[in-house]
Amino acid sequence: MYEYIKGKLIEVDAQKAIIDVNGVGYKVYIPASIYQDLLNKDQIILHTSFIVKEDSQTLYGFLTKLQRDVFEMLTTVSGIGAKTAVLLLGHLEIDNLHIAIQNADIRLISKTPGIGKKTAERLILELRDKFKTLNQNYSDNSHLDKKATIASDAIAALMNLGYNPSQAQKAVNVAAQGLDEIDLSSLITKALRLI
Repeated sequence: MYEYIKGKLIEVDAQKAIIDVNGVGYKVYIPASIYQDLLNKDQIILHTSFIVKEDSQTLYGFLTKLQRDVFEMLTTVSGIGAKTAVLLLGHLEIDNLHIAIQNADIRLISKTPGIGKKTAERLILELRDKFKTLNQNYSDNSHLDKKATIASDAIAALMNLGYNPSQAQKAVNVAAQGLDEIDLSSLITKALRLI
């Protein structure tokens, strides 16, 4: 129903943003991963998904259309509601989620609160082909490329060393930003220095 919301950011935390649009304040739930991007912003635009239930109407917001589309795709999986989907996007970047699904990495997916082993298995089974279609729709984006595969491998290596998924993902993402040519060993080494 609503494609996006654009307005003045009044308040933001790791779960929600309050946006003033012509004097009306909208509460928009967001994934924790975009919280830092919204800090210290005045005017913002979020691509939205409007979820209507018998007892509530909730607006979810995302920085990109791709994030929004992945969120809506996640909510089609049996056992994954909007709250769990937004948590999943807050814990895993889209490219890492895609690789985890393609590689059937149940362990990584089930690290998200509210997702157990059976739900992770169902998510992998139901979304493997849908993610391929989504990748084709966003083929002009560089989200799901070789760099993402190497980053995912680096995150898995750090997790095997005992670091938690969130800590590993943040370190690898920061380390990857400074590298022109990305290779696994240098990425892991640089990420370890950041932890």
